[in-house]
Amino acid sequence: MGRRIRSLRNEKKWTLEKLGEIAATNHQHIGEVERGLQNPSFAVLVKVAEALGVDLRELLRFEQEGLSRKQAESEITAIVKSISDQSLKQIHSVLRMLYPLR
Repeated sequence: MGRRIRSLRNEKKWTLEKLGEIAATNHQHIGEVERGLQNPSFAVLVKVAEALGVDLRELLRFEQEGLSRKQAESEITAIVKSISDQSLKQIHSVLRMLYPLR
């Protein structure tokens, strides 16, 4: 996700400071997210997406990493088992936004 944010920021030729200012978020935290050192909260993701002028789906669009379905399911399961209830609720909100039930 951090690489995606960096890519979108660089397309605009913005510094971390400028993105932080526009998103009303600490630029150091955004830098840590870009480097994969921190995970952003849902609220920060929304602010960054709005600042970059993209919807949340675009911000969360990743290139295929070549994982098989089984590998992806296994990694997702491991992540879900390791996170807090609050983080799980945030992930659920993102998934519902990206993939609404029909």
